[in-house]
This record gives sequence, structure tokens and C-alpha cells, in this order.
Amino acid sequence: MKKQLFISIAMVLSSVTIPNVQASPLTVTATIGGTPSVAGATLETFNAASPSILTLSGSAYLVTGGRGFPDYYTAPYFSGSTAAYFGESPANGYDDSQFVAVISGGSATLSFVTPEKYLGLLWGSVDKSYNTLTFYDSANNVIDTVPGSALSGVSDEDGGPNGTAYVNITSTIAFSKVVVNTSGSPGFFSFEFDDVAYAPVVPEPASVVLLGAGLCIFGFRCRRKFA
Repeated sequence: MKKQLFISIAMVLSSVTIPNVQASPLTVTATIGGTPSVAGATLETFNAASPSILTLSGSAYLVTGGRGFPDYYTAPYFSGSTAAYFGESPANGYDDSQFVAVISGGSATLSFVTPEKYLGLLWGSVDKSYNTLTFYDSANNVIDTVPGSALSGVSDEDGGPNGTAYVNITSTIAFSKVVVNTSGSPGFFSFEFDDVAYAPVVPEPASVVLLGAGLCIFGFRCRRKFA
């Protein structure tokens, strides 16, 4: 019995991945037509005149419409379930609601009253070499940066359906501020986004759940042994 018990514990622990201490605290997934990955997250559509979490600086604006040159921005493209999740329209097509456009030299800051560990956003016409999100903790220290190049499966500089994704970002370190920037030539590499979701809690990784299950088995067997 003792041998079987140790074998069971060893199998559970061997399946748990110990994270590299130098690994990024941020995990990023991008899905065309996706929705927020955390249930119960607070939603922000930026349809109000002055969204409470948003501060704009320099060449950054709340805008509606925009279809490329000579405009300085291109509206995100709705596809899949994103629009319906946020109550936006149309279900498929360019975002006709108000969204945020950041031009080179400007910035948009998302500030949170309480520290968060999850952020989701509709990221439009991704410019992989120029668009960036920078996460800060409550002491204004940089946690990490998410560049457009981190979005796999999304077309670069594409104003159509394949260039807009719903991006889900989870952090092992709580963040209080996210700054949106873009670089490159003004009018060609803007950062457009809409429909933000944020939450202070993220789902436990599968490895942690598995470890918990293994410890429960260990405790149950020990209890039976000494009963």
C-alpha cells in the first residue's frame, strides 16, 4: 500500500510543470471572433462620452468609423461572437460603435481602481511591429509588455476580418494600469481597440488543479490508513 501511495504522488508531481522564474508573468491568447475568457469580468464598450477607466494623451481619440487612408485609423472588424457578447452591432463587419484609436505619438491609459489579473480587448487591424500594451503594477513598475507580434494566428496590418482578434491576457502579478502605444509613421500604424474586459481573479492553471487533486488523494489514503 505504501509503495502504491508514493507511486501515485510521484505521478501527480511529475505532471506538474515548474515555471521558469524568468518567464513572463503574462499569458496571451488571441482568437478571431472570440470573447472574454473570464466569466463575470467587468465590461467596457467605450460608448460613453468619458469612459471611467480611460485617459487619452496626445494623438489618441475616441472615434467612430474610419476605413483606412486618408483616415488615421481603421475600425476593428467584428466577427464570430464578440459583438453579441458586448451587445454591439453589427454582428459581422466594421465596428460602428465608438472605439479607441491611438496614433503614433499618442497613448491611451487604462487605469483600474483595484488591481486586476485579467484583461481582454478587441484588438483591431493589428500592427505586429508597432502596437504595444505595457502593464504596470500599483507602484508604477513595468510588469511586462505585449507586442502585436505576440498575437499568433492573426494577420499583420490587415483591416479585414483576419486582422482583428479578441485578445485574452492573464497575469500572475496584479496590474493597476495598462498603457496602449504605437510607433511607426503616423496614419499607417495606429492601434485601434474596443470592448475591454477586466477582472481581479483568473482561473487556476490545470497543473495547479492537478496538484490539488493529487494532494486530496494523498490525504484520503492517509486517513484510511490511520482510521
